[in-house]
Amino acid sequence: MDKLIFKDEKKMFEISVSQDLINQLYKICESSLPNESGGILIGNYTKDCNLAVICQALPQPPDSRSGTTWFFRGIEDVKNKLDLLWEEKRQFYIGEWHYHPNNSSELSHQDIKQMISISNEESYKCPEPILMIIGGNSFFWENSFYIFPKGKEYIRLKNEVKM
Repeated sequence: MDKLIFKDEKKMFEISVSQDLINQLYKICESSLPNESGGILIGNYTKDCNLAVICQALPQPPDSRSGTTWFFRGIEDVKNKLDLLWEEKRQFYIGEWHYHPNNSSELSHQDIKQMISISNEESYKCPEPILMIIGGNSFFWENSFYIFPKGKEYIRLKNEVKM
């Protein structure tokens, strides 16, 4: 299983995700066409807290709503799933994933606004949430990863190495 590593230019933040997980998300994205989709990124951090490991991605909750250029992630059963993942695997919420169908993986103004809100919201317990945006379609996929440190500018990470 290939692990992809994404790093920022200053090498302060790193994210690890498997190609298998990304491929699973591509399938979810294909099935949602022509609408946007999204969900929650689950994982943990290494002991020295310099690497976020994305272990799984939850699909959109059943009460989510979407259109061709917008997505609202629902909350139905999310807390129960997160509690169970913590109890069984010591994995937790580390961010969101989101699909821009037939478009780029660049951030929209709404994406930025939502992630800043999450980084500032105490109930998420995630002051540096990750956003993975998938763009394109089955002919050409594009992925971007961003981190939104609380009170600071967001940071884009780039794929550097495979583990």
